[in-house]
Amino acid sequence: MRISSLSQPQRMLATLEAGNTQIQKLQDQLATQQKQTLPSEDPLNAARTAAVTQQQAITAQYQQNITAANDALTRQDTLLSSISDLVLSLQDQLRAMNNATQSASTAAGNKAQLSSLSEGIVNLLNSQDAQGHYIFAGTNNSQPTVIKVDGKYQWQGNEETQSVQVGQQQRISAGTTVSSVFAAGSDPLSFLNKIGELTQSSRQSLADSTTLSALIQQSSDASDKVSSARSSIGSRQNQLTQLSDMYTDLTAANSEVLNHLQSTDTAETTLQLQSWMKTVEYSSKAYGLMNQFSLFDVI
Repeated sequence: MRISSLSQPQRMLATLEAGNTQIQKLQDQLATQQKQTLPSEDPLNAARTAAVTQQQAITAQYQQNITAANDALTRQDTLLSSISDLVLSLQDQLRAMNNATQSASTAAGNKAQLSSLSEGIVNLLNSQDAQGHYIFAGTNNSQPTVIKVDGKYQWQGNEETQSVQVGQQQRISAGTTVSSVFAAGSDPLSFLNKIGELTQSSRQSLADSTTLSALIQQSSDASDKVSSARSSIGSRQNQLTQLSDMYTDLTAANSEVLNHLQSTDTAETTLQLQSWMKTVEYSSKAYGLMNQFSLFDVI
């Protein structure tokens, strides 16, 4: 059998080159604290890293949506709380007027107070967010929710609300419908318009007990509806909090996975580097000794 004197040195050189390549790779990992700089170095690890990174990005978007929805609901709840206070004040004012001691001298003051309270409610219904959208107008939010035409309030909003995606197959409404809070029959602002009719009547005239009793009942109904709307907001905020907590845990778990996939284990990599450096050192010595011999020496 013919044996080339070059085959063994070539194998040794290939081994030394592979060892030096591995040393350089390990040194790069220690310098960058990253397991790989190119996907081709470990395609499987790169694929897993890309999948987890994408999931992190999706989770972050859901978290942003949750924050935006929760902020919007908090604003609505604050406004509804103020509306509730005004409705209760209206109710108290109406009850105070519906008693035997009511006189013509107090009628003007009572009606002025009712007018101020109802206007306060309308102002709150026309509240806008930072982008200038009318909060309680549904999706028709580029114009005021309530306007006044010929002395009567008219509703310009709609019943539709925008929903926010907070999960792969889960959406939550970020709006609150309040068009029915003051409604009676076909007029969504019947209660406020009845108050308007009362306040626009002769300032010294006394309101009859039947009218006042009906308005007191409507104010009680409106108060209950406001409370129901706030309860709906609270329920959705609880859902958002639970989802946010879940995504926080998921983000932390994925971060650990990414750290394992991407980050270098300094201690383990250092040991591997030392091992490869020893291997290359011994191989270099063996190669040097081998070059001192020739197959012809043993012929």
